Amino acid sequence: MQIPAQPENEVQRLAHLKALKILDTAPEERLDNITQLAAAIFAKPVSLISLVDKDRQWFKARCGMELQQTDREVSICAHVVAENTPLIVEDTLNDPRFADNPLVQDEDKPIRFYAGAPITTSEGYVLGSLCVIDHVPGSFSDDQLAQLKRLARVVEDEIQLRQLFEQTRQAERKLVAKSTLLEERNKKLLDLIERFKSTRSRLISSEKLATLGLLAAGVGQEANRAINLSRKHLLTALDFADNSKSKGLIGQSMESIDELRRMVDALCDTTETAGNNEWASTDLNETVKHCRNVVLSRYADKIRFVFEENSEVPLIKLVESQIFMALLNILLNAAESTTGRVTIKAELTVKADHVQIRIVDNGSGMAKEECEQACEPFFSRGKDDTHFGLGLSIAQGIIRDHGGAIRLQSEQGKGTRVIIALPLQRRS
Repeated sequence: MQIPAQPENEVQRLAHLKALKILDTAPEERLDNITQLAAAIFAKPVSLISLVDKDRQWFKARCGMELQQTDREVSICAHVVAENTPLIVEDTLNDPRFADNPLVQDEDKPIRFYAGAPITTSEGYVLGSLCVIDHVPGSFSDDQLAQLKRLARVVEDEIQLRQLFEQTRQAERKLVAKSTLLEERNKKLLDLIERFKSTRSRLISSEKLATLGLLAAGVGQEANRAINLSRKHLLTALDFADNSKSKGLIGQSMESIDELRRMVDALCDTTETAGNNEWASTDLNETVKHCRNVVLSRYADKIRFVFEENSEVPLIKLVESQIFMALLNILLNAAESTTGRVTIKAELTVKADHVQIRIVDNGSGMAKEECEQACEPFFSRGKDDTHFGLGLSIAQGIIRDHGGAIRLQSEQGKGTRVIIALPLQRRS
């Protein structure tokens, strides 16, 4: 028996065969159909698509044979690979290369006739052969050989399509992996954007507080000096007033001067509170009252402010200056919610694990779409309506930094309700 030789490009050929990832794969109907068609066309009991590996031949598709593989040294198809040309053996017992081959000498189903055509890749590597086999000697015409070669080309096309399909699947898997990675990065980016918005709002708030402190420090002194001087002059004028009308006008001016003093005192109190950024036990009743006094000093003629202290509210750890600023922004928004008079009601309630602050106004309210955007930084309802701008965005950032939550409910023409929850225990 002549052992089949190896082609000169055997190393590269085997590497290409491995790269196709076709060996030891499940049967495929398209290739099985080709072997069945070949057996029918040539009226032979056996037809095989044989792929020649390093030490074996493995049948990717087979018709009329139970074996899945044989050793390479007994493979007739391996001779087709070595010669890279079709091979026809009409009677194997009369061919010295195969006469004593175990497959030829088999008592049950010996190989007595063989016709095979090489299966070649576009790179020129012979992977194996498409062959037909009979258990008795036979003949094979030139036309039949041409048909067998055409069928071998079909096998080559199917293997190439299979390779392209596998490459497409790999590309899809990589695309899915990249899409997943991109989604994760987008999620992180959106998170960074949200954190940036929150930080930006707090920086704006801090800058406003710093500016307010500098302004109040200088303006407060000058304003009080001017107020005291004006009051002194008015008292002097009152002594010289010789009729009731003059005295009435002077009295009204004195009341305006006193109202201005209260506004300046409230401004100074505000900046003093804003300057303290330490966590400390805080009485929220006092914080709300402080905010109320500041708002009333500015909108006394426009606001009816309703607030009753709740003695059951415990002291809780927070940065009072920040909570003060959050509440002040919300209250100022409520005061500016309408051009007419407005009633603002503030309420403190103790819950299981938090204190709830409810601020309700009967202003103009907002549509659903506006309500959903109200906490966005720089959101504005229009040039002439300043009910929401940076106020709620600043408040939301501060409340979240304290481990709390803020919720907004509003209806067009029926006012707005802001509900704040601050935890009783400070969260790390």
